[in-house]
Amino acid sequence: MSDLPHNVEAERGLLACVLLDGASALSKALDAKITEDAFYDPQHAKFWRSILWLHGKNLPIDAVILAEELTRVGKLEDVGGVYGISVVTADCPTTAQFAYFLEQVRELYVRRALILNAEASAAKARAGAINVEDYVASTHAILSIRHATENIKTLVEATDDAIATAERAIAGKRNEEDVGLEWPWRDWNDKFGPARQGEMIILAARPGMGKSSAARQCAMKWENEGDVALFSREMPLGQLPHLFAQQISGVSWKEVRNGRATHEAEREFMAALLEVKGMKRLHIFDRDRTLAQVAARVRALHQMRPLKAVVIDYLQRYDPQQEKGENRDTALGRMSMAFKDVAIDLNIPVLVLAQIGRGVERENRTPRLSDLRESGNLEQDADRVQFLHAPEKNPLINTLQDPFDDTLSTLYIEAIQAKGRGEGQARAPLSFHRPTTRFLSITNER
Repeated sequence: MSDLPHNVEAERGLLACVLLDGASALSKALDAKITEDAFYDPQHAKFWRSILWLHGKNLPIDAVILAEELTRVGKLEDVGGVYGISVVTADCPTTAQFAYFLEQVRELYVRRALILNAEASAAKARAGAINVEDYVASTHAILSIRHATENIKTLVEATDDAIATAERAIAGKRNEEDVGLEWPWRDWNDKFGPARQGEMIILAARPGMGKSSAARQCAMKWENEGDVALFSREMPLGQLPHLFAQQISGVSWKEVRNGRATHEAEREFMAALLEVKGMKRLHIFDRDRTLAQVAARVRALHQMRPLKAVVIDYLQRYDPQQEKGENRDTALGRMSMAFKDVAIDLNIPVLVLAQIGRGVERENRTPRLSDLRESGNLEQDADRVQFLHAPEKNPLINTLQDPFDDTLSTLYIEAIQAKGRGEGQARAPLSFHRPTTRFLSITNER
């Protein structure tokens, strides 16, 4: 489509700069999210693919070497032959304009992608097949390319940062980045270690163990430190303020709703609702249906207001969008890796809730890592795996407990960190008050 915005001279200039400046320029272009699709001219797209192929062979990026290697494999005509290479390199005698070429190619690519996305969505809308959430997610994904500012550290730079972190720790002057985000419960912080930047953490349990409640408490705790995104397919947004309020106040919304709460309890609950209203840095999304939509929205939101953490409730409630010939487990595994990428790219903890199979219940045992195997590659992708488990016996009062006994208001829950890169394995007790869906530390009720 010749009417789409493009600048073939800038594309040619970008390719020339990469050939002249080698890996340094290529690294900057890749950091800026330049891909084969960024080139309007099909010949330039093939040229870019050839440069990446050369780089993948660990060979110097050079026009002469590129021509020789392409000739050797019979692919020289893919870039227009020797003449095509000479045309590209002749347009840029120096790399002084590299930044301009790079920005032009990326900006025009984004504009073309937005136009094509809008036109495709308009056609679907006319046919009555539009999915608004998919349109929003795809638009955000495109815009994330425009705002790409990723900087790749060298080992030397990373080691310098590590030295500075160690010096602060030794001097007792750790900053927020050193410490990570604390959990709402003292025992978790003491035994599991805080949630750290770049981690994907799986919190898994069978139904009824309170994993969504735990996730809400984490989101509230972390909102005190900065912006947090909570994706909830388990519970719609309209029902969440009451649940947050009962977790804050310790007053059951059911008791308030049914007129069974005392006046003092009602006042405490209303005060908690006002506190919830003040949580302006907690962003909740309950309309996204696919994991791709979630990942795109996270990246877009992070550009507007840098996030401290992301909480996803819960993995199996989202459509993993299986590709042709792909089973659901494989698709979930592919998307779990996407969340790990989000954690690394944005340098934030991503807490992902997951359901485990009924085998734990049938066999009456403690959950183990193998119980996650029905959920794609969660076990291998996760930096940490934590389970919530209600043992048969409550050791605090030395009595049996049945999680399915509705008359039992409090459950003794054993939190198990079954995998923890850098933090190790550990166990921590919790008390789960079911009427208020609130977890409390055993050693320090908070």
